[in-house]
Amino acid sequence: MGFSQGFSGKGLASHIHSSAFRPAVPIESTLKCDETKPTCQRCTKSRRICLETSAAKQACFSIHVENCYASGKTKRPRGPRSSLTVLRPHFDLQTRALTYYLQYHLQALRDVPRISTGLSECVSEWRVSGRTCPMVDLALSSMALAVYSRTQQHPPAAIEASSRYYRLLRVAQERIAQLAIPTLDERNIDACLLAVSLMGRYEGATHRPGDLNSKGPFTSLQSWSHHDGAMAILKVWNDNLSHNTATFIIKQTRRGLIKSSLLRNLPLPDWMLNGTRFGEHDRELDYDRIVVRTVNLHHACASLQQKNGLQIAKAEQLNNEAQELDKALQDWAAYIPSTCFYRRHILTKPDPLPRRHFYSSIVYSYPKPGNAAAWSEYFAVRMHINSTRLRALEPSRPNPLIELTYEQQRLECTTQLEAMADSLASSIPFCLERFKIDNSSPPISQTSIMLNTNDEIKPYLASLAVWPLTIASSLDGIDVGRQLWFRSELARLGRITGDGVLECARTDQWAIL
Repeated sequence: MGFSQGFSGKGLASHIHSSAFRPAVPIESTLKCDETKPTCQRCTKSRRICLETSAAKQACFSIHVENCYASGKTKRPRGPRSSLTVLRPHFDLQTRALTYYLQYHLQALRDVPRISTGLSECVSEWRVSGRTCPMVDLALSSMALAVYSRTQQHPPAAIEASSRYYRLLRVAQERIAQLAIPTLDERNIDACLLAVSLMGRYEGATHRPGDLNSKGPFTSLQSWSHHDGAMAILKVWNDNLSHNTATFIIKQTRRGLIKSSLLRNLPLPDWMLNGTRFGEHDRELDYDRIVVRTVNLHHACASLQQKNGLQIAKAEQLNNEAQELDKALQDWAAYIPSTCFYRRHILTKPDPLPRRHFYSSIVYSYPKPGNAAAWSEYFAVRMHINSTRLRALEPSRPNPLIELTYEQQRLECTTQLEAMADSLASSIPFCLERFKIDNSSPPISQTSIMLNTNDEIKPYLASLAVWPLTIASSLDGIDVGRQLWFRSELARLGRITGDGVLECARTDQWAIL
């Protein structure tokens, strides 16, 4: 079951059962795991892999540790056993890296709003389906080794990642070429899309700050070739199989391509515009329609700026569309259940407030980190719409006949932009679990907030904040202080998630949308 079978010609279980896995010292003599779920701080700080037994079974890991109980020399104590097994770093590098990547970077959270799902959920969907594919196995292995090397400062993992990645390129080329044959089906499409998505992430994990072209930072990324490949595969599905129900991976791939088109300032092709064909429905479809129009509006405004002449009539049309989109997004948010709303708090302690991950003393709390991620994306998209609207207003600026109207609309845009930027900045600390709300106090008393700034940020939580911060850090129209803070946060999350492109956010090479 799952993606461990067929991994480089043999299952992961055979790696773990090998003699290399047997610890050099008894597990009982080490610092014990404190059994905190999903990962304990003792294991995290000592760079051990702390894996729940249930999670190990889901990943098809057959864990076996030789000790005095297994040999029969000592009887096991009565009572409940620990639900956690500590894996000592004495098994092969590939298994260690994959275990780390799945546990810390690709953990799919429960109750994440559907507009915020992504790669973690795609891998989880693939695993649950029971499908196997050597190409997907190689892609997961390459990505896991690259991230492990970068986040754990382990150069041998980078060498192994590179070797597997070049093997993957050959396998993927052969597999994708088969998509044109009559046996085309969703299983082949899903495997190719998931592998190509991971290949794009691999390019990000191996990226170095000096690799960016200062003249076109986003357009010069190596990973865009994989986005183009995913677009071509998705079109094969659209042209041949879209009469079938879109799979979860197909839907998520289209969402990812919409985001990359925004970063590259590309218009969306007509065949991608209708989200219904790609599995979007209900409230997610309403949101999708707004986002699709926003991407194309951005491209139209950027194209208008590059043309000679003021084009006032066209600019006014784009300005009106931006107003419509901002209103539509507000109307969409009005139907979000009250149980998913945020609460506003003012931190009074400590003084001074820690600047890392806290822009100000105002913070928003949410029922779940997933809610914080969804609202953060909402704030970021509204920021983008109003920033684009400011660009559409520029051609009207020199016209004395509409000067007053221009100033009123410009002030309206900047006010909304600043408000959404503040809301996004106030949401980041909760998204990263930098504080907790103490609900044990009576309702009539003031809410007690407990800071959690000393614990390491979990990479899978950091991933939730990446896209909103990518938008916010790349916009014109916000003040320099906020933009620098957004960029600093994004660069920190890049180091946590092992994404070298995001680490460039603090440099002059970072692009403005």
